[in-house]
Amino acid sequence: MLTMALIWHCSSPSGEPLVVTGDTIRYSDGSAYYGEVDEALVPNGYGVKVTSTGSHYAGVWYDGLLPYGTMARGDSIYTGEFRNFQPNGYGRLDLPGGKTFIGRWVNGHKKGIGKRMVDGECVQFGMWDADTIERANPFPFGELVFGIDISRFQHSIDWTNLYLRSDSLGRVAKNGWEKGIESRFFTNKTLNYYQPVQFVIMKSTDGAYQTDPFYYRNVKAARGANLIVGVYHFLRFEPVEEQISNFIANVDMVRGDLPPVLDIEDDSRDHALTTHTDEYVAMALRWLQAIEQHYGVRPMIYMSKNTFLKYGDGTGLEKYNKWIANYNKTAEHPDIADWRFWQFSCTGSVGGIQYKDKSHVDMDVFNGNVIQLREFIDNCWE
Repeated sequence: MLTMALIWHCSSPSGEPLVVTGDTIRYSDGSAYYGEVDEALVPNGYGVKVTSTGSHYAGVWYDGLLPYGTMARGDSIYTGEFRNFQPNGYGRLDLPGGKTFIGRWVNGHKKGIGKRMVDGECVQFGMWDADTIERANPFPFGELVFGIDISRFQHSIDWTNLYLRSDSLGRVAKNGWEKGIESRFFTNKTLNYYQPVQFVIMKSTDGAYQTDPFYYRNVKAARGANLIVGVYHFLRFEPVEEQISNFIANVDMVRGDLPPVLDIEDDSRDHALTTHTDEYVAMALRWLQAIEQHYGVRPMIYMSKNTFLKYGDGTGLEKYNKWIANYNKTAEHPDIADWRFWQFSCTGSVGGIQYKDKSHVDMDVFNGNVIQLREFIDNCWE
């Protein structure tokens, strides 16, 4: 930190005259910098710059530049990437009245994928150019809520650019826009609209000892992109107490997250759900009870439609909220009562995710609108 008691005049590397007093640098254009500098009096480290017009730039400076930080101008606050003190890259702009824009910027203007929100709910989503939305969310606010679920198979994710393709009525292609939709009602040419990915459910732990290698990266990035976050544990035919400890040791949850999920499948390694059904279901119930007690939120279960009907209904698992996997040639809802989330594709293609070695992404929808999703989350945490 600059801590000089004397006052003197010198020049910055660009030749701009300076006046330095204490830990403050005052520039000839009327701006001032308060914070850490290097030996050449160039901002390096944390600091705040105040311009002659009253704008404030705060963050960690590198060689006199602020690549990422916060800009306060009037009653608006921008947090994100900068270039030459202009929003450039990915950032968030908060305005009075609960209004927010989150998305891409170029030279101080909205340009690229972005969403406008009011009181935390998305009201516009699409492609922006010169601060104006060009291709917008084609159906009214609150209709459908789409999300994805991920694990180690998604190697590269651009969290600032996640979107699904849809037609003009908001219908999303089941198998992703790259392959077209498997329905006589749509053609690939109609999928010229965007829908936001509003929630992401990620794998955290697997069995008694394994953690998904990308979990910590994914949960941090998803929160930074203002997505609703959920996590799931894959149940193995291994000591259930160790599986409970594995999850708790690795997963920190906050109010507002989706409830934790237990992935219940007939594991191809031992087929325990088929060969040891009663014991496996008892393990699942024990995990669900322990996790609810620890976090104070009621978990969900993930099962395929057929697996639930064969092994879950009437066992006690039906008392938990359901995330059902059911893949059809047409996008039909799973024929199961009281489902909350539906995984309608395991071969999805969404903007923002690259594909390697046939690594697609699962696509999901919530059974309700955005207001009902928030209410569902709040009720789970009560």
